[in-house]
Amino acid sequence: MANLQNCLDSCSIYVGTYRKYNEGSLFGEWLNLSDYSDYDELLEVMKKLHSDEKDLEFMFQDYEHCELFEKLGLIGESHISKDIYEIAGHINDSGYNLEVFKA
Repeated sequence: MANLQNCLDSCSIYVGTYRKYNEGSLFGEWLNLSDYSDYDELLEVMKKLHSDEKDLEFMFQDYEHCELFEKLGLIGESHISKDIYEIAGHINDSGYNLEVFKA
């Protein structure tokens, strides 16, 4: 049975930008969500990674995550929900394992 920590450990996103992609570049980096304490910290790292651009439009060209986050629509090509860390925290605080939430 997977617990929250296992779920966050398996959540990673490949962060590029639409501008770079449209210019033929796949430049970006894999970021593990468990490496950051909250959405704001993750956002700062993404901004720093693409600091060469002025009007950032992040593109999540690939992502790996637990089924629950997929079902909830928390990660997609053009977004990552600012609520993902809060939801993960609620799951963790509940004391239930992820299989209960997946059901």
